[in-house]
Order: sequence, then C-alpha cells, then structure tokens
Amino acid sequence: MAGQHILLVEDDPDLLNVLTQVLEQAGFRVSPAARRSHAQSVMRREEVDLIVTDSALRGGNGDDVAKAGARRNVPVIMMSGEPDRIARLRGGPHPFLQKPFRAAALLQLVSQVLAKP
Repeated sequence: MAGQHILLVEDDPDLLNVLTQVLEQAGFRVSPAARRSHAQSVMRREEVDLIVTDSALRGGNGDDVAKAGARRNVPVIMMSGEPDRIARLRGGPHPFLQKPFRAAALLQLVSQVLAKP
C-alpha cells in the first residue's frame, strides 16, 4: 500500500498542508491540489490510486472531481464539514469523512479503500 499515489483536493491551505504531511509520513505519494482545475490537471497527467477530496471547493465542486475519478475507476473518499453535504454524502457512492476528523481516521479509511480489489 505504501508508495501509492493519492490526489488530495482541499481548498483550505492549512488543512491541505497537514493532510499532505500525514499521508506522506504514512508512505504515500501525494499530489496536493487546492482547486478543482489543478486536480483535473493532475488526473490528466498522472495515474492516481485514490482521490481524497473536499465536497465543497472554492471555485468548483468536489463532486466533479469525484465523478472524474469514478470515470477512470479511481476510488474516491469525500470530506465535508457542512451538515447538508454530510447528509447527502451518507447515502452516496463514496466513503466519506466528516470534518473535523483525526489523522488516524483518515489513514484507516485510506487503507480500507486501497485494500479493496
């Protein structure tokens, strides 16, 4: 599992930095993206094993990133701290993390999703 490539999409720069560090320290290669357009660029240029994206992004929607990943058969983990989005994500096709969450919860979910065939 270590060394796998994760596209991390989060528009809060502090959270993007912290989550990138957590994932890299766990041995993953991380491409951080603060905008949907950057995430789409990464997906065009590189193979990714997993996408972790906020559902609400400034200047775009994280759902679009998730749909693009699904079209490429890339698993997706959604994140949100907004109550209306959380309710929608609970019934959705992707696993999700409710903000705020602990680093251990992220790493556990990442491991579970990447372990699925």
